[in-house]
Parts: sequence; structure tokens; C-alpha cells
Amino acid sequence: MTRSFSEYREIAACLTRGFLRRGSFSAVGRLFRMDKGVVLKKKNAILTLGDRVYLHKNCKLSAWGTDGEASISIGSGTYIGDRTELHAGKSIQIGNHCVISWDVCIMDRDYHKLNTEKEVFCPVTIGNHVWIGCRALILKGVTIGDGAVIAAGSVVTHDVPAGALVGGNPARILKEEVEWKE
Repeated sequence: MTRSFSEYREIAACLTRGFLRRGSFSAVGRLFRMDKGVVLKKKNAILTLGDRVYLHKNCKLSAWGTDGEASISIGSGTYIGDRTELHAGKSIQIGNHCVISWDVCIMDRDYHKLNTEKEVFCPVTIGNHVWIGCRALILKGVTIGDGAVIAAGSVVTHDVPAGALVGGNPARILKEEVEWKE
């Protein structure tokens, strides 16, 4: 990747503000922004940010690989709201140009062993241009298609097709072929 002088200057400014301390990210795009209070927890993991990613204050990205390597990948042009938490034991992939509101929780694990010897991990994949409303909960094994909208307060336990509006607990399809603008 070839970077211009101004892009290197922006990365250097982030370094001096302490945002990239101790190799927190495996790869960082250009012109990203993180507000104060962003928490990064990482063990045996890869954290990747695309270009123009914005992590609002008090977000938490936790990639904690126990049975191998964990990864969190956030695509270009994606905004993640205040106090939103991402918990990866295996993989969370967020596409390009997504808007994730405040207090959202996305996890690929349950954090407990129920009738089993091992904790269960299932990757979460969020497509491009997805809008997730405040206080939504995205659970393990879910794939959200491109252009989908998740209503505020929804608990998503199953896959969401592209271009669908889902809502409720558990989330169900409310409308299909929706379009939204940033």
C-alpha cells in the first residue's frame, strides 16, 4: 500500500495521541478516527481497520483467541457508535460503509459452556452498507446481508437476508427490499 505524506502525517498524529500504542492493530487504513476511551483487548488476535473508520468514545473491541487466532475486521467508511462492544473468540467481520449505532453488542461466542466441555464459537459476518440501530444484540453465527437494516433493540439470532429490515426479540423480517442513505 502506497501512502502519501499527508496520510503518514495523520497516522503519526494518531500515534502521538496514543491511539496506536504497542501495536494494537494488525493493519490500519488511512484517516481513521478514534475518540477517547476506546478499549482494545487483544490476545492471540488480529484487529484490522479499513480506511476512514470512526470508533466513537468508549467502544470496546475484544478479540480474545483461546482455541486459535481471533480476528475483528472493520471495513472502510464504517462508523461504530458510543459504548458499542465487539467480542470475538474466532471472527467478526464488518463490511464497508456500515453504520452501527450506540450500545450495540456483537459477539461470536456465549462466554459459557452449557452441556459441553468447550465454549462454542461461530463467526459473525456483517455485509456492506448495513445499518444497525441502538441497543441491538447480534449473536454468534449470524450473517447479515448487504444493505440490511437492524431495528433498535433487536436481538438477531438468525441470518438476515440482503436488503431486509428486521426487528424484535427474536428479530424477524418486517420488510424486504429496503434502501437507506447515510
